[in-house]
Amino acid sequence: MSLSSNKRHLNKKNKCWVLLIPFSVVTLILVIIPLVLIIVKSFIPVDGASVKDNWLIVDGFIWQKILLSLVLSIVATIFCMLIGYPFAYFLSFSKNKIFKAICIFIVTAPVWTSFLVKLVGLKTFFDLCAGHDNSTYGHIWTIIGLVYLYLPFMIMPLYSVLNDMPRNLVLASQDLGYSSVNTFFKVVIPYSKTALMSGITLVFLPALTTVAVPQFLNNNNDGSMIGDIITDQGQQGLTSKIALARASTLALVLSLVMLFGVGVYFVSKKLIKQHKLKKGIK
Repeated sequence: MSLSSNKRHLNKKNKCWVLLIPFSVVTLILVIIPLVLIIVKSFIPVDGASVKDNWLIVDGFIWQKILLSLVLSIVATIFCMLIGYPFAYFLSFSKNKIFKAICIFIVTAPVWTSFLVKLVGLKTFFDLCAGHDNSTYGHIWTIIGLVYLYLPFMIMPLYSVLNDMPRNLVLASQDLGYSSVNTFFKVVIPYSKTALMSGITLVFLPALTTVAVPQFLNNNNDGSMIGDIITDQGQQGLTSKIALARASTLALVLSLVMLFGVGVYFVSKKLIKQHKLKKGIK
């Protein structure tokens, strides 16, 4: 018996390694190698220029664009959460399967169409409502576009988890005297915390690095986000090596900003947990 169990254990280990191989290859090709190339290009002088010339693009204007992109993506993520969570919650509690199927179809429909087609359609709709062309001025239109594009990525993880949530948890909470509001905040949200974090990540990161949304929906000259600037530098890199090096520099800086944000989140989470433990001991 012990011999057969050891064999089964070894077989499971071998299967795990086999399954890890495709993932490792994809990660190496699509993540690690491009990241290494970006770092290398950022720190190698080109066209007789110095490394300092590669980094001259990181000035006050770029930091303003990074800050603007952070603010717009955070606001868009908050709106997606405020709209998506109640929608996913009430939809998951609906007993009408046809209604659920129609709602899921409507929510996921924007994902099936081209990114560019969605932007053109949204821009045309706003201009049609205003009665004239180029009617959208201001960052609010960029936020609306980001919410429209990425809302499905907030709803679907939440709906998948809430739809499978045992209903007796809600009933037990209400039997213990919790109101519907208390049940929502003390039972439902903690249960779906992982799905909520997945939705926030799936919305925030693409919104932060989005391209073309401000150019289509915000007619102000200063409405571009950091993703647009990196793309412009990359396009110039087809004919200019220094522009490509600067695009790599900007991508590296933005990656470091995101890593810093992730680090701050996990450190603050750990500190809050330690503070709660100390408070509980006292």
